[in-house]
Amino acid sequence: MINIFDKYREIFVLAINKIAKDNDLKIDQKSLAKVIVEPTKNLDHGDIACNGAMVMTKTFNSVYKKPRDLADEITKAIQNVRNDNNSPFISAIQKIEIAGPGFINVFLDNSVFHKIAENLLNKGSFEFKNIGQGEKINLEYASPNPTGPIHIGHTRGSIYGDVLANLLKKSGYDVLKEYYVNDAGSQIFKLVKSAYLRYIEAFGQKITIPEGLYPGEYLIDIANTVKNEFNNKFLDLIDPNDPIEPNTAKYLEFREFIVQNMVNLVIDDLENLGIKHDSYFSEKEKLHDTNKINEAINILDKKGLVYEGQLEIPKTAKGVGALPEGYKQEDQTLFKSTLFGDDQDRVIKKADGSLTYFAGDLAYVMSKYERGAKKFIMPLGFDHAGYVKRLTAAVKALTNDECELKIILCQMVKFIKNGEPLKMSKRSGNFITAREVVDEVGADALRFIMLTRKNDTPFDFNLNKVIEQSKDNPIFYVQYAHARCCSVERNIIAENLVKNLDSIEANDDYLKLLTDESEIAVLKKISQFPRIIDESVQKLEPHKIAFYLQDLSAALHSLWNKGIDNPDLKFIIKDRDDLTIARLFMVRAIRIILSTGLDIFNIKALQEMK
Repeated sequence: MINIFDKYREIFVLAINKIAKDNDLKIDQKSLAKVIVEPTKNLDHGDIACNGAMVMTKTFNSVYKKPRDLADEITKAIQNVRNDNNSPFISAIQKIEIAGPGFINVFLDNSVFHKIAENLLNKGSFEFKNIGQGEKINLEYASPNPTGPIHIGHTRGSIYGDVLANLLKKSGYDVLKEYYVNDAGSQIFKLVKSAYLRYIEAFGQKITIPEGLYPGEYLIDIANTVKNEFNNKFLDLIDPNDPIEPNTAKYLEFREFIVQNMVNLVIDDLENLGIKHDSYFSEKEKLHDTNKINEAINILDKKGLVYEGQLEIPKTAKGVGALPEGYKQEDQTLFKSTLFGDDQDRVIKKADGSLTYFAGDLAYVMSKYERGAKKFIMPLGFDHAGYVKRLTAAVKALTNDECELKIILCQMVKFIKNGEPLKMSKRSGNFITAREVVDEVGADALRFIMLTRKNDTPFDFNLNKVIEQSKDNPIFYVQYAHARCCSVERNIIAENLVKNLDSIEANDDYLKLLTDESEIAVLKKISQFPRIIDESVQKLEPHKIAFYLQDLSAALHSLWNKGIDNPDLKFIIKDRDDLTIARLFMVRAIRIILSTGLDIFNIKALQEMK
């Protein structure tokens, strides 16, 4: 599908380069890269706007003192090209105006929007631009500790990561969707002890779940599974009150069984959300058991980035600040992360020789790098904001600054039902499971609506609204628009209103009949889709697609409602085959785009609503 904004950007860039050449000036390429062409915010100001004169002021300052002067020269250059060029995009320029301090607004003939729809229809599907060129991305998301079911606090980042992965794959990136299984450390010992208490409870022993362990009833099911498979094999395994982790073969067998069952539970919960990873990366197996952590530390040590010492207590405006929680003023092994923009150096080995959690992060970074990834993307909750600088430092140091890390911080979501926050689940212990929410509203609704806000925006998710069949329910509104498109074509076929419909090719003879302002508004909205896709990829913001699909659906529904009041605007005009075909083509274009957008969200586009 033609990206009209790319086409006109090329025209503006040609004009800017010509002016520079005529004045014997060297173009500043960084400034040129900032030249954008986008839709105007107000249609009274034209169809597209360019900031070229504003961002190129530095290059042309010796000749044009004000951006408006440069804008005037760019306008003249484009007019000259227009007179000498037969390109339909150049010939479609009706008028150019300069606004404000130097923005350039362009008014286009409707023929260019007919041409874009024709191009989409003749291809039959939307073709994604190969932006990624096969670049390898490790996208690690939805990786909570495997100590319980997926709870609703994890769903925002999980869904964001999954939809982003789909979008990047379609746009030419080689994306590995990875789940980091955090199956090492104290939280796993707590899980195993909690499960063991439930196991002995299954044999009739009375138990008390101590504070700090996991009280959720989901462990009852796992304990019963252990009992059914192993009977009383593990009854003499550990003293529930002993805080020391045993290392016997029997204990390790019990531990492995519990952890694997919990991982399977998480995987099932994610699949219930429509999420399936390509890789399940075990921290214990891939990092601890292979000595990968010490390898990563040794790499940093050889680079002179590791030392034995103590962190300085940071100074604040009020005097002395505080050291990280749990830090002791004694020599420890530290990574010089401040050399790479971090606020303080990071401990990787404690004074007793034990490894920190961050040491595992270093090894995981190395693993991603060694597996060929050039970009690491990680959606994290806002409570992990402190990880950004330290992980960025790790990536720069371990990959020789060859790789890029992008951490996306996601705000928490508050789920509301009947005007009240959703109550905690007895089964989960102290949280609401994602499965409960999916059972309430469906995976499609949850996936779509989670991306109707920017990730850094707090979000109140109203479960009552999500099950309404109204315009206040975004997924219903978009699905209904797609179903409405399908119904138009079904009605034309069922009533045999147009002969040999399948053999009719979309062309200007039909599309030029679309002249009503509401029809043109729909065609203009259609023309924006390639730009929305490109921008969503480049900025890692799939929520822009959700916004766009709602806007396109609104344009369709508005046109439909006009047809109710004005019969001449109905999609099917029984005595006008040509106009009916033209409107059918418009509806088909809408359907293709809605279906493409929903597919990015891993949502099936419905052909009818019941």
